[in-house]
Order: sequence, then structure tokens, then C-alpha cells
Amino acid sequence: MAVHNQNASRHYKPSDIAPDFIQEIEDELHRRLGKRVTLALGDGIVAVRAEDGLPSRNPVVVMDSSLLLSRTRPEEWADLLEERLKDGHPGRLSARVEDVELLFAEILKSPSPEMTGAIVLDHAGEYDDEFFEALGEVMARDKAGRRFDRARKLEKLDEYLREVRRRVDKGETAQMRTELARGAAQEAPADR
Repeated sequence: MAVHNQNASRHYKPSDIAPDFIQEIEDELHRRLGKRVTLALGDGIVAVRAEDGLPSRNPVVVMDSSLLLSRTRPEEWADLLEERLKDGHPGRLSARVEDVELLFAEILKSPSPEMTGAIVLDHAGEYDDEFFEALGEVMARDKAGRRFDRARKLEKLDEYLREVRRRVDKGETAQMRTELARGAAQEAPADR
């Protein structure tokens, strides 16, 4: 098996992927796209570039490795990577990346943990699999761009949003709002 680490963790070593497997993916993408394709692996990210001779037009796609690690055949990797190379990002996913960026910006402006919690709960219905896929792509892009502080904040946000989604799915939305209100009341200065 080419993928030695079956754990779909965000963190894996490039050596967990056999070089022959990577070559098979590159060959499959070359056959499909008619362009030389190069895959680069990093800690938790995969970058793929299709070269057509014009440096300014060589698309590069950076994505979270967890989107690929559950796939065990080169053709399965090629399917997803071909889609990303052709479209940059599919239209719906691009919109979801924008959703991630907007939520993150709103949270960064939040004046308190309680307000952050309220913002997160107000958007709780948006945290579907596509949202988390887009969040993973934003984290991968930040890691590739060496924006490690922001990537760490996004990783913490990912954990928090997954917990919120889990609790919402269990019907605990009202309980979470009560917890936030209680926290806000404790933080409010006492009237004198």
C-alpha cells in the first residue's frame, strides 16, 4: 500500500507516501491533462503544479492532506487533484473558502470570548463537510505561505467548530447559549 499512515491526520511525514505512488499520480495527471505535473508533500499539506511552459500560467493548488489520505489508489488522488487544477477551486468550494474567511475575520474582531461564542453559534448551521474542507484548504494555504500563527489559530477554530457542530447535532444549542449568557454575566462589571 502506498499510503503507509492510514490515519487521516493533518500531520504526516512526506515519507509516509511511497515515491512510486507519487510518480503514478503525476503520470496519471500528465496523461489526463497533457502537462507535466509535480506533486510536493509537506507536513499536512499537498501542493500540485501543472506546467504548460508559461510560468505565469502554471496553476498551483495547495490543499490539506487529509482530503487525500483516505484515498488509496493513484486514480482517486488524480480525480481530486485534476478537478482542483482545472478549476483552481470548484465554484462552491471557493464560496465556502470565502465563508471561512468571513467567519474568521468576524471572530478576530470579537471583543470577548462570549461574543465569539455567540458569533459561532449564529453560524452553526453552516458547518457542514464542505465548510470544514474549505477550512482545511485555508489552513493548508496559510502553512504553505508560512503564516504559521494564523494557521495555528485556524486549527484551534477547526477544533472548536467541530465541537460546536457535535453539540448542535445533539440538540444542545439552547444549553450553549445559556452557558454563553452565564459567562457574559460573570464578566460584566457589577452595577454599583
